[in-house]
Amino acid sequence: MNTNTMTDNTLSQRMEQLEQRMHLLQRADTRARRWKTTALVAGFAVIGLAGIAATQSALTPDVLRARRFEVVDQNDKIVMLAGIGQNGGQLDIWANSGTNVVRLGSNADGGDLAMWNNATQGVVSMYATSQGGRIEAVMPDGSGSATLRAEATGPAMVIADGENHPRIVATTSGTTTRFTVRSADGSEVVAIGALDGQGGTIRVAQTDGSIAAQMLAVENGGSIGCTNRAGSRAAFIESGSQDSGGMLTLYTADGSPGISALGQSEAGSRITLFNSQRMPAGIFQSGAIDTPMIAFLQNGNRVAGLGASTSGGILNLAQPDGKAVIVAGAAADANGGAISIRSGTGSQLVRLGVDRLGAGEVAVYDGPGTRSRVLSAIANAP
Repeated sequence: MNTNTMTDNTLSQRMEQLEQRMHLLQRADTRARRWKTTALVAGFAVIGLAGIAATQSALTPDVLRARRFEVVDQNDKIVMLAGIGQNGGQLDIWANSGTNVVRLGSNADGGDLAMWNNATQGVVSMYATSQGGRIEAVMPDGSGSATLRAEATGPAMVIADGENHPRIVATTSGTTTRFTVRSADGSEVVAIGALDGQGGTIRVAQTDGSIAAQMLAVENGGSIGCTNRAGSRAAFIESGSQDSGGMLTLYTADGSPGISALGQSEAGSRITLFNSQRMPAGIFQSGAIDTPMIAFLQNGNRVAGLGASTSGGILNLAQPDGKAVIVAGAAADANGGAISIRSGTGSQLVRLGVDRLGAGEVAVYDGPGTRSRVLSAIANAP
């Protein structure tokens, strides 16, 4: 074996080994650099994110303060403005048409809200007053308005016409509630009221304010009345006492009673006619137990009467002092009718009737009432 050949081979092998090691070292160095780069990038990323987070936190303040704040649309037109008004803060809102339609602010007494339509006409306002609060709604053409208020005098609602004349007013104060309808000059033409513990009332008046009709609750029930154009009472319907029914009264032109009708539970129903002196002139009464009666009176005394008794019908004619002078009806002692003519003192002077045998009889009496003459169909028979 040649020594030089062996040496060359050995050198060649060593050179290859060195090249392989150098290659491995280069690859390791490349990998190390890549890891360092990745680590650096990651570190810078973390630092950057932390910085961004810190910056964003710093850009989100706890309090945002300004003297004016505007919100604009895509055309840079203001649609909402928050600023300072005459009495404090103020918020305004605009519609797409450019009209200021809402304003929320404050006045000298508290909060204040106003609304306009697209024609810049004020239509609604709600605001605090020194005594409470109010809500007002106005017709766009100014022909009417409605106001709801709650103030020291009590809650109220007012509907007014275009001249600001109150036409409908509803109020409540303490134990009293009231609803009125008024004419243009302020006169009450309809009034409805209620008082706790006493009941309700309804009053209808003429345009001049004079009462035309009235309905109210009374101690025993209810009452309805109306008047004539002169203001005098014309007709009234009301309840009676607890042991009677309703009562109807019609009045004459001067306010005097003309006709009254009363429903009673025990004495029956009664209708009374009055004369010009306001005295009863006629009475129609049903009676307690099937004993109806018609009576005509003079100066309060019955001068004529037609009625029913337990034995049948009866007719009484009397003097002005009320003492009967003629009594006609069914005979109590015979089967038939009888007519009795009496003196001014009440003594019977003449009797026409039927005797106990069923025959006709005429009896004539003297002044004291002693029987003196009798004309009988049987006694005078041939």
